[in-house]
Amino acid sequence: MNTNRSKKCWPGKLLIATMMLAAGLAQAQQHAEHGAHQHGKASLTFVLDGNEAELVLSTAAANIVGFEHKASSDAEKQQQQQQLEMLKSGSWFTLATAANCSISGQNFREEQGDANHADLYVDFQILCQAPLKLSDISFSLFSQSPALESLNVQYLVNGEAGVAELTAKNAVLKLIR
Repeated sequence: MNTNRSKKCWPGKLLIATMMLAAGLAQAQQHAEHGAHQHGKASLTFVLDGNEAELVLSTAAANIVGFEHKASSDAEKQQQQQQLEMLKSGSWFTLATAANCSISGQNFREEQGDANHADLYVDFQILCQAPLKLSDISFSLFSQSPALESLNVQYLVNGEAGVAELTAKNAVLKLIR
């Protein structure tokens, strides 16, 4: 029975991997054109295939932490710790309650460029018990990270793709149905 399950899941995982690769290539092209990162802007990719989803955020550290240099004072260390814990926890996004989704895994990476530039990447794996009821995703990241001005979103929901730009005044991603 496990063999059938893994065969059944394979196309979904392949689709997610393909979308993440395409999003990564698009981001790489954008980074090459506009620099490694942009203050005030972040990129987010969301893919839902069946009941499995993946949400990936890429941003300049200054957008979340408030600075990119190595934390030196106790206040900076505390601020950095609090903001990174918030980012890693996933508390900054809420999936439609009716979909009954939960985070099943998370990966976090911080890349320090030169002394004044750092990027943050967080990737959440999500399982939804009622994926057809996933109508929207709300983002509180703007209120938790005031330096963030916009979130450029690419999404693929069961084969239907879309893009959106979210801001503090428009912080809900309406998914195609």
